[in-house]
Amino acid sequence: MDFYKKTIFAVFIIIFTFAVMVKLIEPVFEKQIKNIFADKKLSKKLSEELINSAEPLTQEKKEFYKNIIKKLYIKWTPLIEESLTEAKKELNK
Repeated sequence: MDFYKKTIFAVFIIIFTFAVMVKLIEPVFEKQIKNIFADKKLSKKLSEELINSAEPLTQEKKEFYKNIIKKLYIKWTPLIEESLTEAKKELNK
């Protein structure tokens, strides 16, 4: 009889541990699934924005896009120039 009590207790502990692990991991899976669908919504939003960009720009949109392009240019210009100088050095070798 003592053997059965220990076996039942061990099975109960294993099931309880499994349930706790599932409860702990569940938010992680839920967050990953939400991120997947959020990325699709973002790509859909970007594609809609690109389609709408074919229409004439209002002054507000011009300023918005101009600021984005300016920030990108400031950020990437040093990197592009560095890459060009390295490429020229490799071509001269």
